Amino acid sequence: MLYLIGEYFESLEFLKSIYLRSFISFTLSFLLVLIFGKPFINYLKVKKFGEKIRDDGPASHLSKKGTPTMGGVLIVIVMLITNLIVSDISNSFIILLLISMLGFASIGFIDDYKKFTVNKKGLSGKKKLLGQGIIGSLVWCFVYFLGLTGDKGLDLSIINPLLSGSMLYLGSIGMLLFVIIILMGTSNAVNITDGLDGLAIMPMIICSSILGVISYFTGNVNLSEHLNLYYIAGSGEMTVFLSTICGAGLGFLWYNFYPAQIFMGDTGSLTLGGVLGVVAILLKQELILPVIGIIFVVEALSVIIQVGSFKLRGKRVFKMAPIHHHFELIGLAETKVTMRFWITTLIFGIIALGIVRMRGIL
Repeated sequence: MLYLIGEYFESLEFLKSIYLRSFISFTLSFLLVLIFGKPFINYLKVKKFGEKIRDDGPASHLSKKGTPTMGGVLIVIVMLITNLIVSDISNSFIILLLISMLGFASIGFIDDYKKFTVNKKGLSGKKKLLGQGIIGSLVWCFVYFLGLTGDKGLDLSIINPLLSGSMLYLGSIGMLLFVIIILMGTSNAVNITDGLDGLAIMPMIICSSILGVISYFTGNVNLSEHLNLYYIAGSGEMTVFLSTICGAGLGFLWYNFYPAQIFMGDTGSLTLGGVLGVVAILLKQELILPVIGIIFVVEALSVIIQVGSFKLRGKRVFKMAPIHHHFELIGLAETKVTMRFWITTLIFGIIALGIVRMRGIL
């Protein structure tokens, strides 16, 4: 009987469609987060996993104290379940993404959990970077030993997103360092951005959508040739994976938008940021990523500039870093800051797609 059922589903060719499975993964992940969101929030309240507010932050944030955090646990679980059901788990890209996702989630979960049980500061920065470095090394091994394009020289190069055939060869060690820097950067940048209600999750949804489109182009022989992208066999399946981020993210936003009922914590922000970096590396779109994720870049740079300026000059550039707090302190409402950051992300996401199209012309 089971054999007949298996044969029946094998005969359903339409289930192999990336379009259809992306829609299913989006819908399923959205509904699962929406349905289990409220019970999960109540569970966190019982366990008293509430947000701790920094004393030197904007006064308006004091009301957020005690809001349940670690919402990223729900996002990760839903993404895992949805991908196991909908994605082609024999696809090497999906396997790597799932392993990477669980790796980043483990770092974030340990950090969040320690804040409530052992040490209020959570996991040390060095241990976080070590964990991210290990995941980066794993991604590099995938690129180096399994390959992406069938051309090792190309796999170990940074591709110019504007000009066809233009690239910078890094070599194996250079590429290893480059991959680790990207994953540390993206993971921590999203973590830094996650400071206002709904601020980080919507840009993640937009970035995942843009990369999902590029992933589909890259995995399609005809479209990749038309756009002068390097064809990467099987990479189109990542569109299905990215759809789960969009669906779970939108479901989470239902509870995370102002006034937030739950925060994602490091479990969510470190994971989503890290996965975003992994996808960009696998698509050979590392230099497009800062354009798509412009808000994450600006947020991270604001912290670097603030800390650097204070150490070198003894003066601060911003009223407070990350920069979203600076805008709050000069009088902008939290929701206005959030919405403008969303709009900016959308605009730069469209610009990124324009750059991909230009590559097909230049």
